[in-house]
Order: sequence, then structure tokens, then C-alpha cells
Amino acid sequence: MTQLPHFARAHRLLAAATALVLAGTLLAGCALLDRHSQLTIAMLMNDEGYTTDVTTNPVDITETVCTEELDCVEAYSTDEANYYRFGSREAAADYVASIDDGFAVHYIAMDFTGKDSASPAAQRSAMERLAGTWQDYDGTFPDR
Repeated sequence: MTQLPHFARAHRLLAAATALVLAGTLLAGCALLDRHSQLTIAMLMNDEGYTTDVTTNPVDITETVCTEELDCVEAYSTDEANYYRFGSREAAADYVASIDDGFAVHYIAMDFTGKDSASPAAQRSAMERLAGTWQDYDGTFPDR
């Protein structure tokens, strides 16, 4: 086996280091470009820019529900719905597909199960508020 000259080894190391830095930069750039991943449920709960409050009596339930069984990263309960934020859009969509009465936009899923004290109009407004947060939702809303 022949040894590479010193400059050839240095060139390979430099090329490998450059590739790693470039890959890291691209991954970080993708995370920054996906602004939807930056929205937290706490931000929704604290948003006071609306005249009608559709996040009534918010309670942070992250510690009790985001476990191995439900792989969410944040959760809140309100009178209108339970909100769950997941690490991916697919996880949020999968969660909503697994329940009878839910709605998802990007990384956040809403579960209306057991939230019978809230009016259908209030729940619909909560869905519209979540969907309108980024002003890019063009889907439909489940009947309330």
C-alpha cells in the first residue's frame, strides 16, 4: 500500500471538513426556512392580538401527556381543545388520523375529544385562529 503525499492527505482532510461544514449549514438553513416549526403553543395561548379569546383557560399539560406514549414536544389544554405540538408535520397528521375529532396545521394538532362545554362556533374559531397564524393554510375545516 502506497502512502499519499502529505499535501494529498491534507487536501482530502480539507475537502471532508468543507463537506461537513456545508452539510451542517444546509441543515441549519432548512430549519430556519421552515418557520412553521418555530411556532409554539405557548405563543398561541399568549397571543392577545384578537378581540375574541379562543384559547380559554389554557393549562400547560406538557409534563403529563408528552411521554413515550405520545411523542409530542408541547401540549396545552383549553376549554375549546387540547393542543399538541409535534417534532414533525407527519407526526401531527398521524396523531389527528388516530383520533375521532381533531384538526392539524403544520406541527400542531388539536383534539376536541371531551371538550363538549365549548360551543361548536368557539371550536371552529379556534381552528381558524390556528390555521390563520401563518396565513398560508388553504385546507378545509372539519364540521363542528
